[in-house]
Amino acid sequence: MRQVGKGRNAASVVLVGLDTESVGTVREILQAEAVLPPSSVSFGDALGVIKRTRPDVVIVGMFQTMDAALALAQAVSRDEPGVVMIALADKGNADAILSSMRVGYKEYVVLPNDAPQLRQAVHDAAYKQVDEDVNGLVVSMVGAKGGVGTTLLATHLAAELAAIHRVLCIDLDFGNGDVASVLDLTPRDSLVDLLPRADRIDERMLTGSVGVHRSKVHALTQPNEYDHNAELRGDDIYSIILAAARGYQYVLVDCGSYINEPVGTALQVADLVALVTTPDVIAVRDAYRRIKSLGQLGVETENIRLIVNRNSKTSFVSIPDIEENLGMKVSAIISDDPRTVGQAMNEGKLVREINRRCDVARELSNLVAALTADPGEAAAATAAPDSGFFSRLFKSKG
Repeated sequence: MRQVGKGRNAASVVLVGLDTESVGTVREILQAEAVLPPSSVSFGDALGVIKRTRPDVVIVGMFQTMDAALALAQAVSRDEPGVVMIALADKGNADAILSSMRVGYKEYVVLPNDAPQLRQAVHDAAYKQVDEDVNGLVVSMVGAKGGVGTTLLATHLAAELAAIHRVLCIDLDFGNGDVASVLDLTPRDSLVDLLPRADRIDERMLTGSVGVHRSKVHALTQPNEYDHNAELRGDDIYSIILAAARGYQYVLVDCGSYINEPVGTALQVADLVALVTTPDVIAVRDAYRRIKSLGQLGVETENIRLIVNRNSKTSFVSIPDIEENLGMKVSAIISDDPRTVGQAMNEGKLVREINRRCDVARELSNLVAALTADPGEAAAATAAPDSGFFSRLFKSKG
């Protein structure tokens, strides 16, 4: 999974050896990218503070204390190798830059000229990748609009993966989540029950709270009755997804279609985002908007997989038209089969349990390959065209 900063999608920062003026300058530059402390710490206290707070970034002043700054970087690289070190100087110096890079500094910046460089380095640190050998693959599935079948696809993809992998499906559609109904589960605990203890959750606690489907899918579901006054924080959802990624090989997150703070966090930390649409004008137009909003959340286009659900020969919008106007290749197509799918949903069964030989069952099985293939094979087009019916529709209504 992708890791975000500890301060609600902003990098956590420790400042070392900076005077009051420099602290103010850094604060002004990083106000949108970082959670900054009120003041700088001394070199003597720095390593203890870094070990205690485990920040994403340490910004170190190199104005008059070059030796202390180099020694600190060596100690941090040894004791806290995941921390990004940035050297802040009042002038450029080739020897100083080389010495800084050798001991572990990622960047050497002189302000205000290097403000964009500092901002980018801190932003990148907030979204650094977690070791893929330690954490499972997180796939967040979001609908272009409500009713496009996101829950059906999330649960069935989980069931396909569960045949040979350890899989968790998380229902993040607060108030309207149907994962429990689709899988015919009545878990003891729900996702909402975990929120008050999210900051201390671990794999064992998480596993004890899930429901287990006969396909071996583990599911963390929504409660039957949801308290709409409950506080929903992105930090809590991040902690739960992180624990899930440490305990499962695949984590499927059903995000529904409404992007609130928890859903935004799930989309940001996902290795892949599956965008689900149906082949009609309204859904495709909303998919266009959704792609834009995903970009604003920092989701890279190459990590998005576009799925068209309920496709048929009589669909109003063709697959080529969808690809042309969204500027993105379709990764998977699921046929329209309301009778089989409706029976499965009503009986709490998987589609393959109703009719293993139908097109929908086969296509749902193929979702695994479509979503986990090499990103280069499903790369998005660089931009949507400037002309055409849908382009005019999007520009006039988007």
